[in-house]
Amino acid sequence: MRVVWIDLCFAINFCADYLICLLSARLCAVPLSRRRYALAAAFGALWAVAAACGLAFCLSPGGKLLGGAALCLCAFYGQREFARLCTSFFILSAALGGSVWALSLRPGGALALSPGLLGFGFFLFWALFDLLLRGAAARREREILEVKLRFLGRETAFRALVDTGNSLSEPVSGAHVMVVSPEALRGVLGEYYPLFLLDEPTEILEAAACLDALRGRLCLVPYFAVGAKGFLVAFRPDSLTIVGKEDGEKLLVALSSSASGEGHEGIF
Repeated sequence: MRVVWIDLCFAINFCADYLICLLSARLCAVPLSRRRYALAAAFGALWAVAAACGLAFCLSPGGKLLGGAALCLCAFYGQREFARLCTSFFILSAALGGSVWALSLRPGGALALSPGLLGFGFFLFWALFDLLLRGAAARREREILEVKLRFLGRETAFRALVDTGNSLSEPVSGAHVMVVSPEALRGVLGEYYPLFLLDEPTEILEAAACLDALRGRLCLVPYFAVGAKGFLVAFRPDSLTIVGKEDGEKLLVALSSSASGEGHEGIF
């Protein structure tokens, strides 16, 4: 009689699915949405437990394909490069499965799996792809795009640097956040520009709540950087177009004086 350790099966598959979601997002250079990846990984782990317990549909090729598609929808739906993300997920899943199978193969064709071996396989897989992705990012040419933004009935244009390492996103909706210097938005902020120069983001929100034009239009976005963390004030523009790349309707715009640099006033 085969014994299935449900907790171990769930933990192993959760870690594998979460790892693959992260690598897929990095491979496609899209903002990371870790909560969604954790939810998708939990779904995938439950599907694997059902398959391990002998549920026929989950064991079938069609069931596995459907489970993978549902996991991709949970993790990536609504993000940029959705098709590429799904394709990357399935390719990386096959690569990870093949890697673990190769590591566990013993002379004579027998397989010897253990939690330690799986952990080593996951670490080796992550380290290899992380190294490849860092090398690709380092070789990527500096790209600056023209951005047109409309807010409060006014319109302005500025340049934004494409940064594949920018994983800043709004935690609830998962919307990608473009960081822009307040100076670049002086034209659309108008008389409200001095308000956005306050040091404390909470003070900006409190003051905006008293203004009809800004009430309910601002939010706080948490950020984490090397040696620093905090919140940025962000808003959803009336319209935002990234010239030559894509429409930015789903983007939020956060303000930070550190977003400006040589030849650009924002970071995308």
